[in-house]
Amino acid sequence: MSTKQRETVNLDALIPRDDVEAKKPKSGKGVIQVTELELGRHFYGLLKKPLFQRETNDWGVDNVVSLIRSFRNGHLIPAVILWSADGSTFVIDGAHRLSVFVAWVNDDYGDGALSQAFFKHQIPKTQRDAAHKCRVQIKAEGLEYAELQKLTRLPTRTPEQLEWSTNIAQPVETQWVVGDADVALQSFLDINQRSVEIDPTERYMIEERKAPNVVAARALVSAGRGHAYWGAFAPAHVEEIELYAKRIYDAIFEPESAQPHTHADLQPAGMAQTANGLRMALELVNIVTKAPGRSKNVPHDHDGSQTSRVLAKVWGVVKYVAGDEPASLSLHPAIYFWGTTGNHRPSMFLAVVSFVQDLIATNELVKFTMHRAALEEMLVGRGNLGQQILTRYGGWKRSLEPIKTLLRKLLDGLAAGQPESEILSDFSTAISSSSQDSADRPDAWKETRSAARIRASLATAPRCAICKARLVLAHASDDHIERRAEGGHSGPGNAQLTHHYCNHGFKEHFAQLGKPLPIIVGPT
Repeated sequence: MSTKQRETVNLDALIPRDDVEAKKPKSGKGVIQVTELELGRHFYGLLKKPLFQRETNDWGVDNVVSLIRSFRNGHLIPAVILWSADGSTFVIDGAHRLSVFVAWVNDDYGDGALSQAFFKHQIPKTQRDAAHKCRVQIKAEGLEYAELQKLTRLPTRTPEQLEWSTNIAQPVETQWVVGDADVALQSFLDINQRSVEIDPTERYMIEERKAPNVVAARALVSAGRGHAYWGAFAPAHVEEIELYAKRIYDAIFEPESAQPHTHADLQPAGMAQTANGLRMALELVNIVTKAPGRSKNVPHDHDGSQTSRVLAKVWGVVKYVAGDEPASLSLHPAIYFWGTTGNHRPSMFLAVVSFVQDLIATNELVKFTMHRAALEEMLVGRGNLGQQILTRYGGWKRSLEPIKTLLRKLLDGLAAGQPESEILSDFSTAISSSSQDSADRPDAWKETRSAARIRASLATAPRCAICKARLVLAHASDDHIERRAEGGHSGPGNAQLTHHYCNHGFKEHFAQLGKPLPIIVGPT
C-alpha cells in the first residue's frame, strides 16, 4: 500500500442504516428540498441507507466543497436514486451527494453532534482534521448554509445574492426504484458497477453481509464504532463483539493516524480507514479461523454467538502479535510489517499472524524468543528477504505461504545452529535494481522521509533486556530483574524493559521448570 493517503471526509454518520430485507416496497415520488435534510425535519427522519451501501467516507475535502459550490451556483446535480419501503426512504445511489447536503445543512462534516453520537464520541484525529479543513474552506468561499439562508432576510440583494437564494431553494432531483428488496440490491450493484467498479472485497462483504466472518471483519476494522452491523444480535453477544473488536483494533490499528513519513511508531496492520483496512480485517479473520477463502452462501449468524466466537479466536492470536497484553511479543512494525520506503506490507502482516498462530499451536514461543533477535537481524539485514518474496510472488495472500516458509526456515536453522550463509542459501542477497522506483516520482520525497524515519526507528530502538530483540518503547513491559517472588526489590537497580511475553510467558516457563533464565547474547 502506498503511503500516499487522500484526506477524506467521513460522512457515514449522517444517514442511518437499516436492513431492507423483508420490507414491503411502496411506490415513491417527489424531490428533496435541502431544508428537509435538517435534523428534526420529517423527511430526514425517514431517510436511510441500506446495509449493503458502502461506507460514506470516500470523498475528499475538495469533492465536498465542490458539490456545495455547484449547488449554490445552480449547476446540474445528478439525481439521487431512492427506494421506498415500510415508511422509510432508502438511498440506493447518491449516498455521498445526499450526505454532503446533510452535512452542509447540519454543519457536521464528521465531527458534529450526529457524528459524535454515531462514533461513540471517539472521533479519530484524522477525521477531526478533515472536518475542520472542510469547514474552513466552506467559510472561506462563502458557502456556509446558515449564512446563505440569511440572504432572504436582506432588505436588498445583489444579483449574485439573488441568484444564490434562488438556487439553494431548488430541490435535489430524484429517481425511484420500483420493486422489492432484491430489486433494490441489484439496482445498487448495477449502478455502482457501471460507474466506479466495486472492489471485490466490498462486493463480497455486501453479498455475504450477514455471514459471521463479514460481521466480525466490519466490527474489528471500526473498533466497534459506527453502524452496528451486529446490533440486532443478543445483547450479551453484542457486548462481547464490541469488546473483542476494540481490543483487536487497539492492538493492530493503533496509532490510527500515524504515517511513516511523519511518525516513528506505526500500526502493525496499516491504516484502518482505507480500502486496504477493510480487506485486511476480512483476510485476517479468514486466515485465523482457517475459513475457505471468500466462501459464498455462508450460513447467517442469527444471535451473534458465531461472530463473537470468530472475534475471540482472532483476539486469541492477535494478542500474541502486538499490543500490551502479557502474552504480547510486541513485534516491531518496522521489522515485520512496513517496507523500507514506507509502504505497509499486508502479506507480511498476514503471514506473521499465521506463523505466530502456528507457534502457539506447536508450543514454540519459547523457541522463537530464544532466537528472535538473530532472526530479526536476518530479516532486516542484507537482501531484505521479505521484500524479495513480495517482489517475486506478489501481494496479499499470494506471498503468505512463501513468507511463512522463510520464517520457518530462519527459526529452525537458527535453532539447529546453522550458519547464516547456509540458512539463506535459497535466497538471493540483493534485490534487482530494476525493482527500485525512480527518484523523480512525485511521491519520492515522501518515501525518502519514510525510509529515514524507519531506519532511525530501527537504529535507535532499545533492546529487550531478555531476548535482545528490538523493543517498541510504547509497548515495553516493566520487569523486575530479580523476581518479586524471589525477594527482588522495586528500586531502580532492579528494573529493566522487556517485551511483555519475555517478562511473563518466557520467564514463567523457566520458573516453572525450576531452571535459570537463559542468557541470550544479542547481535554484535
